[in-house]
Amino acid sequence: MNYIRHLNGFFQRLEQDERMTAYHISLYLSCFQLWNLNRFKNPISICRFEMMRLSRIGSVNTYARCMKQLSQWGYLEYSPSANLHSGSMLSCIRFDISVETTGDTASDTLLINNTNNKKESKQDESKKRQGKTAKTRLNVSTDKDYSEPL
Repeated sequence: MNYIRHLNGFFQRLEQDERMTAYHISLYLSCFQLWNLNRFKNPISICRFEMMRLSRIGSVNTYARCMKQLSQWGYLEYSPSANLHSGSMLSCIRFDISVETTGDTASDTLLINNTNNKKESKQDESKKRQGKTAKTRLNVSTDKDYSEPL
């Protein structure tokens, strides 16, 4: 499951679907977040209160209507629970699967966070400065020719 491809697929589908409102989008993204936290396992158990809180929906009727419509429109599979103590079941439909095949391997490349490079380089510079002062205090010559015999 590719997180970015899935979201791109969702937003491409969203552009063409004029039925979707802000409630639907917010609720779907909340479902997607819970699906992500459950490591994209299908189905997952959801709690109505938690979903309403995450999606900022205040009305139970709006929540129920939007979940039912998202299920009917093919964005997810929703099975409401008749029991108040057991959660409803939710399965998200994958949108990261495309028909096109490309030779692009860059999308599968792991990106590394380089946010601490400046801090590391400043630390390295200070260590170098400290090392130079230690060498000058010990009168060590750094311009030796190691190709000469001893």
